Amino acid sequence: MKTIFQAKEFIKSNYGKRVIIKVFGIRNKIELVEGIISECYSHVFIVRTKFCNKSFTYTDVLVGNIRVNVK
Repeated sequence: MKTIFQAKEFIKSNYGKRVIIKVFGIRNKIELVEGIISECYSHVFIVRTKFCNKSFTYTDVLVGNIRVNVK
């Protein structure tokens, strides 16, 4: 993705779908989050998991801090 608008459109087009998000953390730690995109706001989107809600920014998608895979 080249622009923030493309990142937003990608997330909004997959609203309500099950996704697996790979979060690249510090010291090469990788966290996997599996859930459903439940809410989309102007700067963030919410993924509902079994146990909690996680929020991510569209900028994270754009710069590669997270990768979103649609199931």
